[in-house]
Amino acid sequence: MNFETLINPPQSVFDQIIHWTTETEDWGHQLADYHYWSTSFDKYWLFTVVEKGTTNLVASVSLARWDDPKDTLYSVGLFYCVEKYRGQSIAKQLFEKAMSIVGDDNATLTGAVKMVDKYASTFGFDKIPAYWNNITSIKTQNLVMPEINNEEYGTKDWSDVDPELLYEYDRTICGRDRRKMQTNWFNLKNTFTKVVFDLSETNKVVGYATIRIVSKNKLSVSPFYAENLDAAIALLSALLHQIPLVSSYASLGFVHPSINQDTIRLLETFARTPEDINSVPLYKSQFTKKFISSPNAKVYSVWDSTHQFV
Repeated sequence: MNFETLINPPQSVFDQIIHWTTETEDWGHQLADYHYWSTSFDKYWLFTVVEKGTTNLVASVSLARWDDPKDTLYSVGLFYCVEKYRGQSIAKQLFEKAMSIVGDDNATLTGAVKMVDKYASTFGFDKIPAYWNNITSIKTQNLVMPEINNEEYGTKDWSDVDPELLYEYDRTICGRDRRKMQTNWFNLKNTFTKVVFDLSETNKVVGYATIRIVSKNKLSVSPFYAENLDAAIALLSALLHQIPLVSSYASLGFVHPSINQDTIRLLETFARTPEDINSVPLYKSQFTKKFISSPNAKVYSVWDSTHQFV
């Protein structure tokens, strides 16, 4: 069968990527993520191979360029090949095309458990942390809503908060400019975002979090940042109360540095029993030139496991 390459293809091709990656890899996305990535980064490429003369997906890889006054960072995502076409190096050739654009700049990706070594040895993503990012989840039917008597912290909807306060707090987490990304992310449909404040100080943001409805009717916590566990509890409580019919969704999932065990402690506060929580390694954030560290104690869940490292 003949194939052809499409760069930044129609939405219908992206929809197939989401369909197949959901079915075979259990990745969680929204169909609107294509527009989000295309408009939030400084440059975005979606490389795809389709069956010639059609838009039937064969393989994909995405590349985002994120400029900063001090450097440029690329991120690679959506590296996928439809199962019946695997073993022909079709997706690998797309990956190599993306890396030819990266050149000598730093690049990052999220390496799944079975792919970490290959990304390091074959493509040079060999700046790797010792810890994993775990997926920690609970079925929503096993959630409970405890009474939170916390006079230290208060929460607000993100739209009621000065954007500069949110931006300044986010710089303490990431260090790169995500102002535009924040606004676009929070405005996506089926997305809920709250901000938590220290009530003892005026306008002191101590965390924020977003929960998205994604593939397979799951609730994806992305991101979730907080200065401490008490602030995190207040934040999650406010978010869960904001989402109508929480128990109608399949599960609630966090993706977090495994060395931050407060994510599990947070979920235990909202679980019927600790045994209802499942936590397993999911991926590592890998880099080509320079590893970029994050304040792991504050990261209860990362932003976007396709194109973000924290």
